[in-house]
Amino acid sequence: MVAATETSMAQPSQIVPVSGTNPTTVPITGTGAPAVSATLAPPSATATPAPSDTPAGPPPTATPDTRPDPARWQQWPVIPTVSAAAKAIFQRGAQQGLDPHVYSTVGDCQSEPDVFLGIYATDRYWLSKDTAYLQPTVDFFKNSFGVQSLAVRDGLNPASALDPLWAYKTVGCNPDESPVACDLRIHKPSIVFINLGTNWYPGGSIASYEKYLRQVVDLVIASGALPVLSTKADDVEGGNQINRVTAQVAHDYDVPLFNLWLAVQGMPNGGLDASRQDIYKRTNVYLTVDAWDRRSFTALEVLDRLRTELRPLYDPNAPTPTP
Repeated sequence: MVAATETSMAQPSQIVPVSGTNPTTVPITGTGAPAVSATLAPPSATATPAPSDTPAGPPPTATPDTRPDPARWQQWPVIPTVSAAAKAIFQRGAQQGLDPHVYSTVGDCQSEPDVFLGIYATDRYWLSKDTAYLQPTVDFFKNSFGVQSLAVRDGLNPASALDPLWAYKTVGCNPDESPVACDLRIHKPSIVFINLGTNWYPGGSIASYEKYLRQVVDLVIASGALPVLSTKADDVEGGNQINRVTAQVAHDYDVPLFNLWLAVQGMPNGGLDASRQDIYKRTNVYLTVDAWDRRSFTALEVLDRLRTELRPLYDPNAPTPTP
């Protein structure tokens, strides 16, 4: 994995898949303003004085924000709930003609189909009796699992994801298109996993990271697609600062957060491979094979949650949700 600098001026190297066998790829073939949820203060009004013998009631209060606290992101569930704001983003995309069967990914080499969900494009996956309920989701997204995202590259970070120098020019990206913009235009996903953070350059500004991450989210939402942000297993920056700001961005836009960090906490070494080093001689950067498997399975669970909760927005025959 090659880390990119914030300015991203170096031309990226070609992707080298992390594992041995590529699943069969199935090629697949929107605009709206970002919907940032906010709690509105009640409108001001001049109250009518209450009679002296009638006690005045308490002043009106704003609706409390019951969403999880980004400062406590470690406690957020692995599988996110789908907020009203997220549903509104997805519905705008559906109205623009985005296919609900299509998802894509923004990430580095650890988001290649080889190690992120691509197993479900093959006949090598297995679901137990208790997890067979996920088969309809595998069938629903079957044409996306093996597709190479044009916004997945070795060493990608939020800055390089926005840099045209990092786009795949040989597969149809325009000269002025970033990897994210190119993938959104060509694949037209309705859902986009954003798996970034490991390749933020050592000592880099976390404020700059957050700024670029918000720009990536803005692009995804403007296309009509629903972003799904992901925490990461490693802590190469120290203090889990990137996971903290990722949760903050998910909170501010009111979009789903896939808490991978929590999903791998019960695994040896938190799902990290202590025997491998990156170009900066850092260990505990890459996931283990078992952690990659758990990541793909839990990401499938995320897709299942999205498929079932968003179905009424595009399928007139969807069953009425149970209150």
